Amino acid sequence: MKIPIYLITGFLGSGKTTCIDRILKTFDQKYRVGIVQNEFAPANVDGLELRNSGRSFEMLEINNGSIFCICLLDNFIQALDSFIIEKKPDLIIIEASGLSDPSSIIEILHNPLIKDLVFLKETWCIVDAFHFLKMEKLMNRIRHQVVIADRILINKTDLISPAIVSRVREKIKEINPMAGLLETQFCNITLPVSEGNPDFVPLAGKIEREIREIEQYRPEMGVGVFKSGRKISYEALKKLIHDYTRNTIRIKGNVLLENGKTVIVQTVYKKINIKTTDKMLGNTCLILMGQNFNLSEFSREYRAMTLEK
Repeated sequence: MKIPIYLITGFLGSGKTTCIDRILKTFDQKYRVGIVQNEFAPANVDGLELRNSGRSFEMLEINNGSIFCICLLDNFIQALDSFIIEKKPDLIIIEASGLSDPSSIIEILHNPLIKDLVFLKETWCIVDAFHFLKMEKLMNRIRHQVVIADRILINKTDLISPAIVSRVREKIKEINPMAGLLETQFCNITLPVSEGNPDFVPLAGKIEREIREIEQYRPEMGVGVFKSGRKISYEALKKLIHDYTRNTIRIKGNVLLENGKTVIVQTVYKKINIKTTDKMLGNTCLILMGQNFNLSEFSREYRAMTLEK
């Protein structure tokens, strides 16, 4: 049986460690929980905080860089493999560095060394509602964290007015209209306990459960992260996405159009949702999953349809 992995992202100080403590409070006596903490700095203060919490868990610390950076990638995969074999966790929570771009997580977890051991069950993003609208200069990093999230916790709502909370919610919906949203204070959420199943998804839906089951049991799932600075027309993008729904179960991310705007792309099987927004900046970034999916072919077709910036 593969081990479910929950990836928790969020910018610096958003409340990721507090969220993990909440999860441990509910589950540490019921399941053997593995925590992977990633920190850019050489020392891990958050890891010490969790150890002093009195909770029961196993920890793997990856410091001095992002696990999503090529410079640490091989070491992280090998360390995670050893951690799983030695500690035998029932579930794993990865706390990403606040400065990381986690869009390559699916490719990482499909590395031959670990793909038969784990599967990505959910990606959560903790949003600091108090600072979110003030961080326009850093929005490119934050946007990638929000775009790939299945669940988004709008945290620290007690520090701002309901009107600001509403603005934060609308901004997040522009970036990722498909994610489940939950407003919180101190990441104080109620987590249901499922007998025999380490599942703490607070807003799980039918489509998401079906996708997770496919990711867990379906063999040879092809995955890829596509990034490009080339611009594409809206009509060409629609055709490309439509064509690739034939051999993908999931496409999600953002695409830069030739008119200077950006669209959010979300597909589940043949259901396509493309939403235009003029408030996003940055290059194209798409995550694709499918049984017969080929990233190189997708890249070639995309380039053939695009214009140089």
